[in-house]
Amino acid sequence: MLKTVALGFGAGEGDEPLRFTPGPMTVFVGPNNSGKSLALREIEDFIETGGDSLRHIVRRLELLLPPDDEVEDMVLSRAVGDGDTEGSVRVLRLRHSGDHWRRRATDVAEPVVEQVVDLYALLQALAYADDPSDEDLDRLCRDFLALFTLRLDGQTRLALMHPQAADDPEEHPSNYLGALFRDDEARERIREITHDAFGLYFVIDPTEGTHLRVRMAERAPMDDDEEQSITDRSRAFHGRAADIDQMSDGIRAFTGLTAALLSADYRIMLVDEPEAFLHPPLVRKLGKRLTQLAAERGANVLAATHSPDFVMGCITSGQAVNIVRLTWRKNVAGARLLSAHKLSTMMRDPLLRSTGVLGALFHEGAVVCEADADRVFYAEVNERLLAHRAGGADGVVFLNAQNKQTVRRIIRPLREMGLPAAAVLDLDLLKGREDFRDLLRSAFVPEVFWEPWEEQRRRLHQQINNADYKAGGIQRLRGEARALADTLLASLSEYGVFLVPYGELECWLPELEVGGHGPEWLTQVFARMGTDPGEPGYQRPTGGGVWRFIQRVATWIAEPRRKGMREEHVPLDHLLAPPAPDETEKADEADEAEEEQAAVA
Repeated sequence: MLKTVALGFGAGEGDEPLRFTPGPMTVFVGPNNSGKSLALREIEDFIETGGDSLRHIVRRLELLLPPDDEVEDMVLSRAVGDGDTEGSVRVLRLRHSGDHWRRRATDVAEPVVEQVVDLYALLQALAYADDPSDEDLDRLCRDFLALFTLRLDGQTRLALMHPQAADDPEEHPSNYLGALFRDDEARERIREITHDAFGLYFVIDPTEGTHLRVRMAERAPMDDDEEQSITDRSRAFHGRAADIDQMSDGIRAFTGLTAALLSADYRIMLVDEPEAFLHPPLVRKLGKRLTQLAAERGANVLAATHSPDFVMGCITSGQAVNIVRLTWRKNVAGARLLSAHKLSTMMRDPLLRSTGVLGALFHEGAVVCEADADRVFYAEVNERLLAHRAGGADGVVFLNAQNKQTVRRIIRPLREMGLPAAAVLDLDLLKGREDFRDLLRSAFVPEVFWEPWEEQRRRLHQQINNADYKAGGIQRLRGEARALADTLLASLSEYGVFLVPYGELECWLPELEVGGHGPEWLTQVFARMGTDPGEPGYQRPTGGGVWRFIQRVATWIAEPRRKGMREEHVPLDHLLAPPAPDETEKADEADEAEEEQAAVA
């Protein structure tokens, strides 16, 4: 029922604001405080107020509504009586106890239970749904979309499983359990899903008479009478089933979300942190199931998550998925639509899957290292910088790429998705022309720089012997060679590529006099760095060495206007000599000069 969602900003300053078409599933990802949950609330507020609400992220919703007869049938399916005027009806907004859990301090009224819809006016407004006036948009949102929109957060999805009042069979159901109790097909679908997830079957127990209660049975009911009647047989069946209120929050949350989507024909479902209370395999299963169910029912699910497992579950559903990454850094907002196909392709690569690349989407940035010892060491240096407020990279994940060649395969897709991914490599990257060129391409270094930087790399490689690549690095160079090295490393760092100037990882903290390589070196250096800040030998950040190196990495990640995040066109016209005039231009200039001289005479 949503045609497009238009946000108020794009990938960066000056970019076109992001617009996207919601499919069955749209997932908002990004670091903390980037606006994911706020985006869901603003979509809900837009629908509840007809667009007349204060918003910071969502600029506008465009609607894609069903035909007139379907809209009329949907509204009448909620009708509980006639309205006060001709052509109007009183409709029921299905409620659950979670409605009262999620009231905000700014809410002054109780959640709406009944409202009057002027059906004639609604159908008139529907004729202009493609380009509605403010009044028509208000009516379409308040009197139609709002009836079929549901927002769920951690508490409300648990409340969905609470017992709810049993209705008079002759009356319209007043809650979503009542609606499910009358929908045999929906209950069967939920049973299929809960059995796949937990090995238990969802059933609704009416035997109390006044309330409906959700239970989880070890077998499915043999027929409707066993589940839905108030007989000794039904009581015996439900007596053997477990009350879902006595089960884990994970089972209640998973079942509540699934049941909500299958009840009451909700067409827009806003889910905040769907992963709450669930362990990773179940989160992935939930993402897959919600996406499939939304596609089957023609619904739009929009979710805000911190879980890479939920994202992967959505992607593996085989349905259309939007992944929108939101960021907020130094008062600069960003929004990018990520390619679900590209993410899926990345996750099919065992090497990339094992590095935790997808989890990086929920961080402020990433530091990609060429080995696990590098990752662990630089992460510890960064932690100490942060602990001493000395300029570390906050909210950043450190990744192990396994080798130099894989670094480029990780940083490029992450940067394309708007995540600042810095590459930290040993100096011996300068040994190979192809590895160097591939990294420049992956770091979005403009092509105009490739040849001159390659020439600088070649000249430096001639000056640095193999031993210096392991110990000393560019510190062993003098004069013009050292100046050339400083220039090249500084240029690379502008694009988020940081080479160890001393050679390799094991060259840091030489004052600790640690030998060895890789894990052996790492174990010894950590022992000498100390673990207790109160101990005399504990290594604190200083103004140089590895501390300064990671500070520079952190500075690049934190800069919203950093280079290396996209293809960049570097104008060269100002470096070119002006074109030589042709013979006609020369003759014209000579004639003009003669005329000027004659005028002066």
